[in-house]
Amino acid sequence: MKNSFYLVIPKQEDNPQRIKEYEAKPLQQWIDEIPAANPGLATRLLHDFIIEFNALLISAELRMAALEQLRPSFLAIEENLRSRLTKTGFPKEENDQKIFNVLVSIEKELTLSYWIVLKELSQKNFGWFQGKQLPLALHRCISGLSGIAISHYLMRMPIPDWIWIDLHSLYKLSIALKKDTAKVVDDPANPSEKSSPEDCYKRILLLSLTAPNGLMQKEILLVYQFIRTLCEYLHIKNTPVSGQATQCVILTDEDKAPYFLKEDAGRPDSATLYLDFTKLHKMLEHKAKHANSSEGRFNAVLARQNEQTPTFDLLEYLFHRWSGFELESTRLFDDRLDRYIAIGLIPTYELLNELTTMAGSETELPAHTASESLLSSRFEQTGILSVGRLISIRKADRRDNTRTLGIVNQLLIDKQTNKVIFGVQFLAAQCNAVTYSPLDSSKKEEPVKALLYAAEGEDGDKSYLITDNFILKNGDVARIHWKNEDYPVSLHERKNIGLGYWQFQCVKIMEKTKFSTAKKGYDFI
Repeated sequence: MKNSFYLVIPKQEDNPQRIKEYEAKPLQQWIDEIPAANPGLATRLLHDFIIEFNALLISAELRMAALEQLRPSFLAIEENLRSRLTKTGFPKEENDQKIFNVLVSIEKELTLSYWIVLKELSQKNFGWFQGKQLPLALHRCISGLSGIAISHYLMRMPIPDWIWIDLHSLYKLSIALKKDTAKVVDDPANPSEKSSPEDCYKRILLLSLTAPNGLMQKEILLVYQFIRTLCEYLHIKNTPVSGQATQCVILTDEDKAPYFLKEDAGRPDSATLYLDFTKLHKMLEHKAKHANSSEGRFNAVLARQNEQTPTFDLLEYLFHRWSGFELESTRLFDDRLDRYIAIGLIPTYELLNELTTMAGSETELPAHTASESLLSSRFEQTGILSVGRLISIRKADRRDNTRTLGIVNQLLIDKQTNKVIFGVQFLAAQCNAVTYSPLDSSKKEEPVKALLYAAEGEDGDKSYLITDNFILKNGDVARIHWKNEDYPVSLHERKNIGLGYWQFQCVKIMEKTKFSTAKKGYDFI
């Protein structure tokens, strides 16, 4: 690998006086003076530092030592900037785009600095230093390019050109240098965690195959962390995998992510690698052993931000993606007509409630069909949409109270138009606005707004209640208020269906008889 397509080394200045600033002692003093309490200034200082650092001619040994000394500070900045980007939904504010640009620039400059070292080490003989630092430089370059891809996944942006071909080339270089399985410390601040260049390569391959546009932003980071534990179950081979129903290929001479071959696809050329999922599939068949069973997929992201164990539903999602099943949204827009959408339970409730006089234009947003299963819109309000949001849809020529209900299950940004494109997982063709009260609530308590819909099951029609009340649990009893009806139900099959939304099956129960008069004694005694 003589050159990188994505990482272009700038013209470097030979300035011996400046080089002294990057020796261990003065550099540590500079690091200690970084204003951690002022993240904006800290980010600017580190950003400027790495740009200037890459423009200086420095020995590979000194550059690598300085980079490893700086690495914990850069990782802290990266984590802070990513956390800023994951706080809100889409579309993003202009400030978020600025943060994203700075984040990617810092990630690119840091990776470029490691590439400068790697290029020098791989072309000359440095003896013991080369043998020790080559796997480290390879690891840092692959993980750095992976980090840039992850940041783009978070923002639903397409991966920049040349990223994938550089990742493939670095992996092939690690094999050629016989350093692909050499373990190095991931983070100098946490020396117990180690991985190899091959492990880094496997992690980004697996993440790309999860269909990141179908994951919530925080799920992307959670899944990438979880994949660390799966590398030993995934194998990269030079020939098709025997017994694997669908072959997953890596075209190492092309700027493409790995993908699953279609049944009628021809066999790729000799520059192709294959992913062997045999052991990984066997491990994931026992999802319950590896899952966080205490939370639903969407609730876990809200309740346990530091939880690193995927929920059962999320593991099910990953298992399907890694088995070659594409992420699909329900085909709801075959007619390709425009739609109006309402985001969230309360706006949908208000539009369905016949007593509400709210104008639809204040609650609904226009959307256009991007395909038979996708909608697109340029929202004026920022942060209103994300994977997991409850959404109701109506055709432009239908009444407000005829609404299809679903959950947003994939989302991406069109780079050319900046429109949000999203798909929906179907829940119901029609739902109703209801209120309910816990059976033991007092008359003074306001009924809770909810949605009710019917679905046909194997043993007959069933009714389901959708609420944003996370306190309700299986076995609770509530009184449903709908139009002129008023009846008690028992709640079962609690399911976290979306961000902050739970679904229950409603089973009608008998009303307890109340005697209006007290019993009287026998009149003859």
